[in-house]
Amino acid sequence: MVGWISFAFAGLKGFPFWYGGFVLCFWFAFGLLNYPQKTSLWLLTNRRVPFLLFFGALAGVLVLLDQFALNARLWYYPIYRGWWFLWVYLVLYPVSALGQLELFHFLARFFRERLLFKHRKESAGHRALDVAEALAFLAMVGLIALSAAGVATVPNVLFLVALLWLLLATVKLAFHITHATHYLLILVVVGIIAALLNEFPSTVAFEWVYLEAPLLMFVFLGVPLWVWLGWYWYAVLTLRLWIFLVLHPKVR
Repeated sequence: MVGWISFAFAGLKGFPFWYGGFVLCFWFAFGLLNYPQKTSLWLLTNRRVPFLLFFGALAGVLVLLDQFALNARLWYYPIYRGWWFLWVYLVLYPVSALGQLELFHFLARFFRERLLFKHRKESAGHRALDVAEALAFLAMVGLIALSAAGVATVPNVLFLVALLWLLLATVKLAFHITHATHYLLILVVVGIIAALLNEFPSTVAFEWVYLEAPLLMFVFLGVPLWVWLGWYWYAVLTLRLWIFLVLHPKVR
């Protein structure tokens, strides 16, 4: 806990390499607190194959997302060049997602909620929602991949598809976990806290810098509005992969 707080303060003091230490300490601290709940740190030490599958899925989607953002000139990294991007893609992005997952479990435990996969008799509406969410997810990842590969895509179209997926994925949680309304509120809180902790130090240290975006460019507390929404998207993406790659009964 002292580690991630110290790195956050280092960022607020202008130290440009604050984020790696922050996310590693944050994940490890909350992973230890959540260890009896068998979350991501427990998975790493006890079931490495599922952990690597989950980690690889997170890293893969986030690498494509970053390449899209760089091509679309949504942000850039003033201090990273060449091989340093391995540090960005293998540590900064996936470990920050693991930290969000641990924060989610920590807050759920604080509010006495336990994340359980919900067995529910499928209805026509349930199946239709599952199909729609899966198609939206594949379309979103496909558009991100095309843009990352240099194929011209319209950022506004991707934004709308991502927003559609976000809405479908949020509703889908009600079909697959218990007390979905409580978890939705916890997810929103996780997104807000993650945005606060992960973005504010960089407004001083400039480890990454945001550029002009075509939508939701209004700045709140020094951070663009689309970034605030992006952290909620990030939290839902991480939870979605966790549920269906780790918690799903067919995986166990």
